[in-house]
Amino acid sequence: MKIYNSVKKASFLLIGGALVNFSYAATEALTADMKVYKVDQLNKKKELKPSDQVKPNTLLEYKVEYSNVSSNSLKNLKLNLPLPDFVTYTGQSVPKDTYASIDGKFFAKAPLTRVENGKKVNVPLNEYRVLQWNVNELKAKQKITVSAQVRVNASK
Repeated sequence: MKIYNSVKKASFLLIGGALVNFSYAATEALTADMKVYKVDQLNKKKELKPSDQVKPNTLLEYKVEYSNVSSNSLKNLKLNLPLPDFVTYTGQSVPKDTYASIDGKFFAKAPLTRVENGKKVNVPLNEYRVLQWNVNELKAKQKITVSAQVRVNASK
């Protein structure tokens, strides 16, 4: 599984069902720290638990903390979170102002729509391949966290 931030490519692995988190310096100014949590719903309260194993239908939350480690503001950032083929986006993300793409090239505000048989319909969430958050400015030493919930697809 791979994640791309706004500047450079980074990755983390799913090895035998085990999730491996990463920290990555994308540029000298912007760093990204991604963590993957298993989501447990207990008594209508969401609880995030670190997990090194996932099974089909497991609900996960990807959290990526971006940090501007420079002494200058960074402007007009596009923070991308690719979604691997083995998960389906649930439609839940923070911040809510999320853009999405089915091809990684063209983005539109979620939920995505298209015209089928002359009618406007929502694009199924399992077709979303990349989520994106647009950040006008990330001031020096400032951090921003983005997150998205996904469900591990059932085995085919």
